[in-house]
Amino acid sequence: RTQNCCGKSLRVAAAHLHLLRATGYITSHHTHSLSLSACLSMSGEPSSSSSAAAPAVGGVAGRCDDGGVTMIEKRYGCRSWLPSFVPQWFRFVLCFSWFLVSVALVLVMSVFLLPRIRWRARLVKLFMLIFAPSVFSLYGVRIHAKGLEHRGSLKGRRSVIYLANHSSTLDFVTCSRVLSTGTIAVAKKALLFHPLGWVAWLNGTIFIDRSNREKAIKSMNSIGKKLTKHGLSICVFPEGTRSKDGRLQPFKKGAMHLAMQTGCPIVPVVFNGAHKIWGKYGYRIACNAEPIRMTFLPPIDTKNWTAESLEEHTKELHGLFVKHLDEEARPLKQE
Repeated sequence: RTQNCCGKSLRVAAAHLHLLRATGYITSHHTHSLSLSACLSMSGEPSSSSSAAAPAVGGVAGRCDDGGVTMIEKRYGCRSWLPSFVPQWFRFVLCFSWFLVSVALVLVMSVFLLPRIRWRARLVKLFMLIFAPSVFSLYGVRIHAKGLEHRGSLKGRRSVIYLANHSSTLDFVTCSRVLSTGTIAVAKKALLFHPLGWVAWLNGTIFIDRSNREKAIKSMNSIGKKLTKHGLSICVFPEGTRSKDGRLQPFKKGAMHLAMQTGCPIVPVVFNGAHKIWGKYGYRIACNAEPIRMTFLPPIDTKNWTAESLEEHTKELHGLFVKHLDEEARPLKQE
């Protein structure tokens, strides 16, 4: 009985610790010695490294060895509690209803955060903490992220530029849930007409008109000041749009120009398996599919980049993604 009581207390404490870290009020530096896996182990339950353990909705943290290098990893999501015969439209109605409720809650809370951009930069993370559990539990979406030690930090004013391959409609959920608090994004202007765009706009997301190159460049140039002044990070999909078949597309240079201007390090974020769950077209989401694998690669220093070397750096980054992607997600070789 005493062991059960201690186990429950440890799990509650670990859950509170995760919530504080996710919202940015404490950092991994302050909780280096407090591991959720350790708490679960002390309570007599299997750790995140056990293949039989089902990851919790909020996430289970741990460490893994990759070629002799210790990497911080975390698992998000869970298998769906709904039977397999439940139709897609029913899942969609439930999920979309909770999505609208989540948007309304965050918009109300945003009134108290409007004065300062560093406060508002937490909105998307807050929104995803409320909304993402519905996606996880209704569709059985799971994320296995590793290399989390390479993320930026809003509290530590450590700005980074995340570059991610864009292969799925779920990329917004996975990025918003796993990337560091205080991360803004670059999105197409049409998203402003969607409730999600309202939250993203309050969060500091930059919307660009892809049909007007001059305006798009001007919008990108305004981002650099936000990053360096407020300690924000930014997520950019260098391909410009979602892949039709999950394969990596050529990179545009907008994010590389931003890195050169700000001197912020680039952190490549490689997704594998996301396109199998929800591709570019349609509304059907594969339920209880294999977890999405999300890998944060070591930061790339950009302080010595020049306009003349951007072409070479862009090719190197593209090759780095190709190296870490599954064969089915790599570009087809040109004959």
